[in-house]
Amino acid sequence: MTNFVDYHFGAGSSAQFGDHHEELTTVLAEAASLASDADREPLYIEANNLIRELVPMIPVAHGGSGVAYLAAVQNAHVSPLGNEAFSKMDPGKDTFVWMQNAEPISLYCADETDGESLRACEQVTEALLAYEVGGTAVEPALATACTPNEDLTVWTCTLREGVTFHDGSALDANDVVMSYVIQWDAAHPLHVGNTGAFSYFSALWGGFLNAPPAE
Repeated sequence: MTNFVDYHFGAGSSAQFGDHHEELTTVLAEAASLASDADREPLYIEANNLIRELVPMIPVAHGGSGVAYLAAVQNAHVSPLGNEAFSKMDPGKDTFVWMQNAEPISLYCADETDGESLRACEQVTEALLAYEVGGTAVEPALATACTPNEDLTVWTCTLREGVTFHDGSALDANDVVMSYVIQWDAAHPLHVGNTGAFSYFSALWGGFLNAPPAE
């Protein structure tokens, strides 16, 4: 839910649908702080009603995912999230040809939002947690587990051992922290990306540290 409603209408969202409305952003922030779908449901109902009243344009759905494969491809699957895992499939030859709507815009993955770029990014990056192949259930990835405190404000993640980068250096907690810092801190020298918008981070985490003045 946060990847759809909060991204468009939360406190850190862009101005594409107009000004922020505090009564709406407050409800969305409360819903995002809860882990149970049952607890969140009445808040998102309230948010949907507020969007209907306050916002002149309403997105109604994510685009669906339709994929076709040659019969020779082994372990072919379709993801409802558009993150098919090429490494899990075998095309039966040395080259796996994939066609999609457009080329990736860039591979600075944290600074892109289009599905064409994100599908390519899925093949070369890993997160602490991931979605199961072909589904939406969350499972461990770079972290073996992430556990919260009682009010869900602090999460402790245990990294998988033996993970290395392509140059052989070992992954550690500092690498994880840095991946967040360069997105959050707008003054960081590595906060450059492709456009520098980092709109997913801003929308889902409420904005940036050292953000430049609004134009």
